[in-house]
Amino acid sequence: MAFEVNEHNLSALEPLFRPWEEPTQYRMPNPLDGEAALIQPGRRPSKCPLVRSIRAQVDQWRKGGYPGVSDTSRTLLNFWFQSEHSVTDGEGNAIPFRYHWAQREAIETVVYLYEMRGVKNVAELMFEFGDDTIADLALGINPDEDRWARNCCKIATGGGKTKVMSLAIVWSYFHRMYQEGSDLAQHFVVIAPNLTVYERLKDDFENCAIFFNDPLLPPEWKPDFQMQVVLQEEPGGSSTTGAVYLTNIHRLYEN
Repeated sequence: MAFEVNEHNLSALEPLFRPWEEPTQYRMPNPLDGEAALIQPGRRPSKCPLVRSIRAQVDQWRKGGYPGVSDTSRTLLNFWFQSEHSVTDGEGNAIPFRYHWAQREAIETVVYLYEMRGVKNVAELMFEFGDDTIADLALGINPDEDRWARNCCKIATGGGKTKVMSLAIVWSYFHRMYQEGSDLAQHFVVIAPNLTVYERLKDDFENCAIFFNDPLLPPEWKPDFQMQVVLQEEPGGSSTTGAVYLTNIHRLYEN
């Protein structure tokens, strides 16, 4: 079987920006058959009105230097995204490291919603960032089923969801430790959707590997990071400061 490859096909494989850079262009289908895709300026618009609204406000907040954020959050955000980092590869070589834009935007959004807007549940999220139609839908949410925040970070396969989880865990842990009155958690449950993903997560989290292999912990805060990772086949942890419980979704249901 033969496939025709032309210069338009090849150009579609060239990235418009690097993974850690803010997206400033995107491709659209060309109405002319066989012609190269059209490159449009700006960010590809989300189909979800809530995402568009939240994204715009987080963008302005970021460009303003995170005004109003707590000292703990500012220290972490600046350390993660404004500092130079390197990690060690499989051969022991130091290589430059940057978090991808999608990873950065995800944790920034979680911080923004919690600290700057005080959003505690889905109904509040819809009222704060939705139009009248979405606000009307929020009125139909049963308060008994909406007693805590449920934030969803949508990231493409291979985009680094595990890194976003580790960023969120570290932020929540130190926020609870350093910010008076914080109601964030220091104990976490990570649930894999199947055994294959569980084994990958196990490689990342076992013995707290990801927290010390990635540039997650400001050096001066490392002594305070007393975290234990408990795998599903292990007995319950003894840590009273912080723990990550890693399991597979099938363990949550009876056979």
